Amino acid sequence: MTVPAATTVGAGTPPRAAAPLWKPGVLSVAAAFVALELAMSARYGFHRDELYFLACSRHMAWGYVDQPPFVPGVAWLATHVFGTSATALRVFPALAGGTTVVLTALMARQLGGRKLAQLLAALAGATSPQVLAAFHLLSTACFDMFFWAAICYLVLRWLLGGDARLWLAIGALSGVALLNKANVLFLLVSLAVGLLLGGRARDLANRWMVIGILVALAIWSPNIDWNARHRWAAISMMHSLHSENSTLGASIGFIPAQLIVVGPLLIALWWPGLRRLLRLSPIKPLGIAFLVAVGLYTLSGAKPYYLAGFYFLLFAAGAVQVEQRTGPGHPVPLGRADEPLPAEEAYAVGPSESRLPVRATRRWILVVLAGLVVILPLAEPVLPQSTLPSGPWESKINKDLSATVGWPDLVRQISAVADTLPERQRTGLVVFTGDYGAAGAIDLWGPRYGLPHAISGHNNYWWWGPAGAHNGGTTIAVNLSRSYLLTIFTDVTPAGVVHTPGNAWTEERDDPIWICHGQKVAWAHAWPAARHYG
Repeated sequence: MTVPAATTVGAGTPPRAAAPLWKPGVLSVAAAFVALELAMSARYGFHRDELYFLACSRHMAWGYVDQPPFVPGVAWLATHVFGTSATALRVFPALAGGTTVVLTALMARQLGGRKLAQLLAALAGATSPQVLAAFHLLSTACFDMFFWAAICYLVLRWLLGGDARLWLAIGALSGVALLNKANVLFLLVSLAVGLLLGGRARDLANRWMVIGILVALAIWSPNIDWNARHRWAAISMMHSLHSENSTLGASIGFIPAQLIVVGPLLIALWWPGLRRLLRLSPIKPLGIAFLVAVGLYTLSGAKPYYLAGFYFLLFAAGAVQVEQRTGPGHPVPLGRADEPLPAEEAYAVGPSESRLPVRATRRWILVVLAGLVVILPLAEPVLPQSTLPSGPWESKINKDLSATVGWPDLVRQISAVADTLPERQRTGLVVFTGDYGAAGAIDLWGPRYGLPHAISGHNNYWWWGPAGAHNGGTTIAVNLSRSYLLTIFTDVTPAGVVHTPGNAWTEERDDPIWICHGQKVAWAHAWPAARHYG
């Protein structure tokens, strides 16, 4: 048997021949992921953010104070194709998740991985806690992960000898990603630094890269224009979030939190993957880019899941590393022709290359599945709703699960309060909420109870204004302080508090419900002070 020579890998060099994608294994994992997400989609209910996205989809624009237009556009499409339900909103996130799983396997293939590497990469991508939780919901986070994975895959292809014109596709993807979430800027900056420090500085002046940047800016430009016409509202929003969340504790906890949100057992895969990226010169810029992103997020006190999109590449590289150490039948490792390969990385391709190493495969699949069993009840609504924690500390493990219960109950409670009012007070009734989740719930279910659309000063609801709110009538307010309401009304009377099913903890539980009379400030004059971002 002969050991194939390593080929030169670099821009302008024909790419190495990669092993075929193992479609039966990879597509089975992706299909199982999509099936699981859709099976869980109808449990519990809408997330508060999903209710807000529905409201945004009824006010389609090129931007919103807290997000670009991509996810509201997906919400609009989903409701028009599938109807208005939690499952309808979650079809596209589930499909994006399945595609991301396939991209993870494709990255392993691009790195030289065969069946075992592709299978392990797909399994890791499908079972990481933050991936399972994010793709369960319609959110900017799930599509952000998808775009990061797609961009990393294309950059990897380019680094391994792909055509420089790939930067047109990278630019287009980046532009669409920026219409979803500005977080992708951290990836792009990190990649630029990775190329600079990883020996590819000359490629930063590549004309195709420059054209790709222009393509990205052109796609992103309508959102930039919206912000310019709305007093750069998104920047004000980011400043508010940074002040609220970016503490010293967040910075200190960012790196340790990675071990939890990525999956404690999966460190056995992504850590060797990071070392592999840093060790092999053709792909070293990607390893450096990951470290740069970690540094930027740590310094800024970012939320742990902001880095999630990078781990798909690390899973892929780690899976190839595992496959190399398993026995015969492995891919030729990466390297430049002028660099001798370490002795432990030279191996032969023998007759067993078409077979999966059975023992190693079983062992690694058991590791991944063991991690899945542990985290699944924390990431997905697999348990009965009655098992949701009633205390705020326990709920911090996955606040998103708690944020999907109690919304129809909240609307029924507000309707019950409205029913206690005399008929003349129900004419011109206003419902005023302190958060967009409650406002979105009232906008969705309120009409069946005869409630008007809600007004709120929270995020983009403030920009929609108090249109339609009658002056001088009765107002039911929820999740707002009495002291604030007394700046608008002379009489603010308690009418109860928000209850949740099974007393499950949510951010709305025990919020006060008020009946307000004697309006002394017209809504138009009260509205500037109503704004709050968060």
